Amino acid sequence: MPDQLTSSLPYILLAAGAGILGSVISLFWKPNVAIRSAIQHFAAGAVLAAIAASVIPEVEQIGTLPGVVGGFVAGGLLMIVLKWLVVRFEHQGKKNLPVGLASAAAVDTLIDGTLISAGFSANDQLGALLAIALSLELLFLTLSVGVEFREGNFPWWQTLAVTGGIALLLLVGAFGAGFLLADVPETTLAIVLAFGAAALIYLIAEELLVENVQAEESIFSTATLFIGFLALLILKLLEPK
Repeated sequence: MPDQLTSSLPYILLAAGAGILGSVISLFWKPNVAIRSAIQHFAAGAVLAAIAASVIPEVEQIGTLPGVVGGFVAGGLLMIVLKWLVVRFEHQGKKNLPVGLASAAAVDTLIDGTLISAGFSANDQLGALLAIALSLELLFLTLSVGVEFREGNFPWWQTLAVTGGIALLLLVGAFGAGFLLADVPETTLAIVLAFGAAALIYLIAEELLVENVQAEESIFSTATLFIGFLALLILKLLEPK
């Protein structure tokens, strides 16, 4: 096992564990729309801070213009294709399945794991900050997916299987990337980080903030977006120089 993967293992397990915790919580707690909107806004703010304060500066430092642009475009196109497939699936009369959020969560969780390993390959501080932000994201994401399944009257074991499976995809992405990215040049890491940033932006815009449509009068939800951003920004500023 590469040394980088060994040092990142506790953070990888933390993020995956957060996702499993969200899966279990969804079996016992069904937050209303306003609360779900608030926690999703908080997670979105935290992820935005990780992208803006850590990922983009690192990519700018180690990447090349063609590589960074190519990675970001590839990540964006992947998520656009995913969105198209989800919409087509729903138009075929299967709207009772929460396929939109679940499929986006599955793909993004796989990319999250890759992104954490890429972050640790670049530097330990970036990897740790990404792991913390994505732990929050995955906790609230699996909770949201679980609630969607419960509202569709799916059996508890099916809900747990889907949400737990989503959480475990982070391990697949992290371990796979940990081996594949062990000795790659920094320019390749920049491409992977740019790709992951595009996927996370999709998740923020299309999934984590989608509840705002149903809770648009909630000032608290809007405030939690800034609180989440500020929390991760403070962690970034507290890092040893």
